[in-house]
Amino acid sequence: MGYEPHQDESAQLPSMSDAELLEYFLYRVFETDEIWSIRTGGQPVSRALDDRKTLPVWPYKRYAEEAAVGDWEGLPAIADSVDYFTYQTLDKAARQGLSIEIMPRREQVGCLITPQRLFSMLENMMEARDYTVGD
Repeated sequence: MGYEPHQDESAQLPSMSDAELLEYFLYRVFETDEIWSIRTGGQPVSRALDDRKTLPVWPYKRYAEEAAVGDWEGLPAIADSVDYFTYQTLDKAARQGLSIEIMPRREQVGCLITPQRLFSMLENMMEARDYTVGD
């Protein structure tokens, strides 16, 4: 559908901690039922980040498109439903040994999380319809 973030949210993103980014991501994807990734050949792109490979994801198309620079320039941002992402994409990412990178920005690394931990959080939210990131 292509929902848009609130303007004041975008201004706050650069100063958000990893925990704040993760919480923001979780709440927004459940509001919109969309999880965005950059795609090539129909598949989400991954990237090498230090000693690991990550799968970058965003809660809004605009954020994904803003991050599509360098090697990603010109590649489309495509959304999956939360259900599809949770039960298909995260399983595939886990089998490939990828970390999930929540909301990387042009020059900033996103919040890194294992597919298994994100799966648990998303599944808990689906079951409870209310979840906080705190330990």
